[in-house]
Amino acid sequence: MDDAAKLIPLESRAQIAVRARDRAAGRVASYLSLEALPGPNRFVATGAGDIECFWLGPEEWLVVGPRSARETMLEALERAVGPDDGAAVDLSASRLLVDLAGPRAREVLASCCALDLHPRVFSPGQCAQTLLAKSPVLLSQMDDRPTYRLLVRPSLFMYVRSWLADGIDGVRAESTRSS
Repeated sequence: MDDAAKLIPLESRAQIAVRARDRAAGRVASYLSLEALPGPNRFVATGAGDIECFWLGPEEWLVVGPRSARETMLEALERAVGPDDGAAVDLSASRLLVDLAGPRAREVLASCCALDLHPRVFSPGQCAQTLLAKSPVLLSQMDDRPTYRLLVRPSLFMYVRSWLADGIDGVRAESTRSS
């Protein structure tokens, strides 16, 4: 049962925070080849899945894409928003990314996150800003496996990783005891 859950570190990604009102939101969606930006607690992957757009709050999204496209994305999003309808800000250094994947990943998260992750409540395509072991994270469910993506502040990353590693050890120990 070694694959019950595992942590998968991800490459650094460009992260652009977008605040966009009314028409600007439509222009941002158009740039991302979307009919509309995702609604509350949702995210979407665009194109070949190399760009993701996460809803953060009313009129606020996080666009995550390839590190190599950071400047291009920032310039295009700034143009889409325009000078008076919001802002696009590079936050690429503000969060590290890690995936927690495997059939017992939900149990691992339950050990340190109060968010209800039951499949009827939290499923692929959903995201939430929440606390994981008292640390703020952006959490999204990427697929049914389940795979969860966590975006974590660099200063808290080792702390969060330690909590998740302990949770993984706990579900492995539980599996061993029940075998």
